[in-house]
Amino acid sequence: MQRRLPAAVLFPLLAVEAWALVESPDSDSSITFRDVTAQAGIDFVHRNSPTPKRYAVATVGSGCGFIDFDNDGYQDILLINGGWTPGTDKNLSFDHSLYRNRRDGTFQEVTSQAGIESNSYYGMGVAVGDYDNDGFDDIFITNFSGPDLLYRNNGNGTFRNRSPAAGVGGDGRWSSSAAFFDYDNDGFLDLYVVSYTDHSLEKNNPICKHGPLVATCGPEAFNGVPDVLYRNRGDGTFAEVGQKARIAQFAGKGLGVAPLDYDRDGLVDIYVANDGVDNYLFKNEGDGSFSEVGLLSGTALDENGEPQAGMGVVAADYDGDGLLDLAVTNLDLEYLALYQNKGDGFFEDMSSRTGVLAPSRPFVGFGLGLIDVDNDSDPDLVVANGHVMDNAAQLRAGATYRQPKLLLENVGGLFEDVTSERGEVLVVPQVSRGLAWADYDNDGDLDVLVSNCGGSPVLLRNEGGNENAWLQLRLVGRKSNRNGFGALVELRFGEKRLVSQVTSAGSYLSASDYRVHFGLGDYHGNVEVTVHWPSGIRDDIRELQPRQVVVLEEGSTNHSVTVLDPGTQSTN
Repeated sequence: MQRRLPAAVLFPLLAVEAWALVESPDSDSSITFRDVTAQAGIDFVHRNSPTPKRYAVATVGSGCGFIDFDNDGYQDILLINGGWTPGTDKNLSFDHSLYRNRRDGTFQEVTSQAGIESNSYYGMGVAVGDYDNDGFDDIFITNFSGPDLLYRNNGNGTFRNRSPAAGVGGDGRWSSSAAFFDYDNDGFLDLYVVSYTDHSLEKNNPICKHGPLVATCGPEAFNGVPDVLYRNRGDGTFAEVGQKARIAQFAGKGLGVAPLDYDRDGLVDIYVANDGVDNYLFKNEGDGSFSEVGLLSGTALDENGEPQAGMGVVAADYDGDGLLDLAVTNLDLEYLALYQNKGDGFFEDMSSRTGVLAPSRPFVGFGLGLIDVDNDSDPDLVVANGHVMDNAAQLRAGATYRQPKLLLENVGGLFEDVTSERGEVLVVPQVSRGLAWADYDNDGDLDVLVSNCGGSPVLLRNEGGNENAWLQLRLVGRKSNRNGFGALVELRFGEKRLVSQVTSAGSYLSASDYRVHFGLGDYHGNVEVTVHWPSGIRDDIRELQPRQVVVLEEGSTNHSVTVLDPGTQSTN
């Protein structure tokens, strides 16, 4: 591989602005995550069909998602299963599982009743969004061996497969993560689908060796494949516009995707984490096209000017400056990359200076969240880890297939590894892949769901996070898309300003609760909120009280805000 110049040499402007710490409350030692999977009634098992040939698809795992599919104000769970590979039992069940939240801390499996069909393909990821603006969230499932699937929510607790009619089935390429977002601000959600490599079970299926041992082939054994962009026509169908949008010319090896308006021009851009090649940052030009600015922006490579094995990606404002930053998971001996948005079109790799590099280096990271788990008003890093080689211990001394998770607590813009202090379940070695977050029990703190390759998922209930104050906002678009995806939300209290952008996408193969969640620390006064909608409408709401769920419809004033008791019926 040709070595590249470090980013600081290529773009000296990246190092011009000095970085300052942000004031933040001290670490809260009372936070604990508890494994409630069995107690919640979740008995799903992911089947990845491993064989001695070690097909690449058998190690990448499948995703997971939160969705309130019945609009009862409680987040339900969708778990994506794998599929068959040559030499394994075709008669096993590879069905996905949809669990309805009973609102008492437990879930009921309702897959067949809801119309989610038997899985005929090798499942990968999930995206959630209301693509037809009818007030009910729909599901998009990506696949390795077969067409992708779009399930339209019928509004009565059931779904209907609309993939062929809607025009989003794809051409059978290996789809990984996907994201609903409104790139043209026409009020309808478009769909970005990330493609991995040209590997399939029928062709281009090499056997790779590490010395005498058969090992899973890395991305270097395959060619990259362009991603797919579907434009929502507004009539329930989509048009594939990758060529017109100027993304189809880039054949990456994508695994993760995050929509974000990184330059705050009111247009949502797209960041793609690629495996072993440059990551992409597609800047939205506002004319239906994108420009790829990953290398120019400083987000394509690591701090040494080298590509990493990008898996998952998430966008959030970790340092409280009002700009969305990026975090990307990578292989062991690499590190979790934390790119700080400098506000001038450039990012800077801050992983080593923020304390993220060292604790992430021993692990292979996949799903991740940059979320405020302790409600102290700044987002923390939660990471799902697991090696890609099931014989990793034989290939390299010190490597392990099953790995613990990581919880890096944000303390004033620096991250501290508090994994061992936040619950025994976090240090249990697993082969973790997807990660999604939601306040599934509506108690005011964010819980975490992790999918595990070839095993059972784990539902991590946050206990103690709600000791600090919080506020949740559910946006309802009228002129903008119904979910409010792409809206930028600013919250002000005291001397602090918090910023979040509405999306269900991010992490790895997964979909999260898109209600905007703000931690407020020990603040108990009123807060002010400004919503910048994709339509261009700006709403200013004053004197909101903490510890409540608030529904903000586009065009809201202080007199039109709906305050919900946690768990009550949502606004359709």
